[in-house]
Amino acid sequence: MGIQRFEGVRLIAFNRGAFREGAAVCIPGVGIVASPSSLRSVSLLRHEFGHILQYRRWGFFVFWFLIAPVSLISARKSRKYKGHNHMHRWTEWSANQLSFHYFSKPADWDLSRYPLGPPSSGFHVPPILRSSFDPEGKILPAS
Repeated sequence: MGIQRFEGVRLIAFNRGAFREGAAVCIPGVGIVASPSSLRSVSLLRHEFGHILQYRRWGFFVFWFLIAPVSLISARKSRKYKGHNHMHRWTEWSANQLSFHYFSKPADWDLSRYPLGPPSSGFHVPPILRSSFDPEGKILPAS
């Protein structure tokens, strides 16, 4: 079996720990890591690819020093506290938005699992990224 890819990004099967329970991680320049069964989910791959798009849009430093830490902490928190919805973090719904538009707004997008915006008004994004979002949480076109 050759190296599998999604939109040119390497897919890495890893079936230990949290990955066995559905966790996945995107490492720009390396690939998308998830369990073999999760790597068959187009919805999950689209979401993880959204993190690649964040990296491409906002760059190395914003991704690695802002997006990745917030996302990883949120993912860990959601595993520990059932009331915490990881997909409600700006890091996640913004990845979904970027991916949704990249894939030309697919009709089969799973809005319940991969929301395209904040759960309510008053969302928080870091000051360095505020100019990238409109008041409803939609990502503005790159200038």
